[in-house]
Amino acid sequence: MPEPQPHGYQLYPPPPPQAILASRSEYYQKLRYRKYWPPENTPDTPLLCLYRLYEFLVVDDVTGYRNTIEYFCKQRTWAVCDIPDPQDPDPCRYAFLACLPALLKAAFNERIKLGLVRDVPAIMSPEQAEAYRTAPESSKTYEEVPEWTKNVKPLEETLFMMSHDGVVMKDFNDPRASNYFKPKNILIWGPHIHFT
Repeated sequence: MPEPQPHGYQLYPPPPPQAILASRSEYYQKLRYRKYWPPENTPDTPLLCLYRLYEFLVVDDVTGYRNTIEYFCKQRTWAVCDIPDPQDPDPCRYAFLACLPALLKAAFNERIKLGLVRDVPAIMSPEQAEAYRTAPESSKTYEEVPEWTKNVKPLEETLFMMSHDGVVMKDFNDPRASNYFKPKNILIWGPHIHFT
């Protein structure tokens, strides 16, 4: 596992899921004490954010991944469909990353249906909120997944992910299994992705 960098910056690329899970507690602590998101002197990007989301989901840090989803949502110029292909050399990490845009799409589109579009002001009057909520469906722009996600092959062997308390599901028939990860043969708990 890579050693932490001097100022607590994010490492790229992070380890594959199996390496993170092998020392999940230590990696979780490293994420909790990370001071900065992008590497030093590097602007944040949708792809860097996608890797952060990956890390938080692998360790099942609910607060971490929900905050990252909300952070991504607030980056109004980051359309989900424009997330570039990471072309990650690790097949497990690449498959995992390929599932994340669908997760973002679901979270953001649910908000958009409620009138909470990505460029909605943080503070608004009740009249403004009602105008967003009742806007015609034709005026709403929904998110889509990038094309590259469809071309990433599913894993040959199922990747079993554990919950924060160490529970591993047995198969995809478990109602707690995420449908967003199933197409890539990754068995993970359905994450809590919706926020207002």
